[in-house]
Amino acid sequence: MKVLFQGKKSFQKSLGIALLCIVLSAPAYSQSQEQGGPDNHKFLYGIHLGFTDNQFDLYSTNGGLIASQDGTLHTDGSHYHARGFRLAVIGEARLGRCFSLRVMPGVSLFKALKWESVRGELPVDVKFHPYRWGKVEPYLTSGLGYGYDFASTREYRPHSFMPLNAHDLRYTCGLGVDWYTRLVRVGFELKAGFNLLPPNTNGVNNNSLSYFHCGPSFTLGLNIEA
Repeated sequence: MKVLFQGKKSFQKSLGIALLCIVLSAPAYSQSQEQGGPDNHKFLYGIHLGFTDNQFDLYSTNGGLIASQDGTLHTDGSHYHARGFRLAVIGEARLGRCFSLRVMPGVSLFKALKWESVRGELPVDVKFHPYRWGKVEPYLTSGLGYGYDFASTREYRPHSFMPLNAHDLRYTCGLGVDWYTRLVRVGFELKAGFNLLPPNTNGVNNNSLSYFHCGPSFTLGLNIEA
């Protein structure tokens, strides 16, 4: 596959993919459900907007210092943070008074060092909400998330950094609070993800001298469901 990201054009394409995620979520709001507000619905649908902080660990395949394309030297095992945002659609099914099953397919966009990335993600969470005070309901989440890095097939010149692995599996956990209104449910949550797969240095970019290993990620998000 050709290079996906080049300057402004690459970011615009990435933004287009993200906005498509919102467009696809629109039919969810127009579908008919039971009478009453979101408190009476067995299935809830909506959109999610989150701001992410992602850690990446840089490693050399032969140890020592690593030189990037701009000539900067980096130490093996250096940590870098990439901030970005995430857009997703939400589908949630109630499994009883205290539990729900939630899926949130979407895309994350972020930038680290000299490269950009767009990741398709499919997290599946179990949501635990044992208490309710009026219209406010706190909750905890735990689950697994699969991710695919669309930049993993990007062509790299010799001595350049490898991208993240194409496939990613994460354990996720979080906490949040939902606020019920007559028409929609608004939620705020903090979520963490931890990589379960080791880096694969024997892929298509094994001629590179270094690679990134995806570290923990944190997301502060806003959910709107109906």
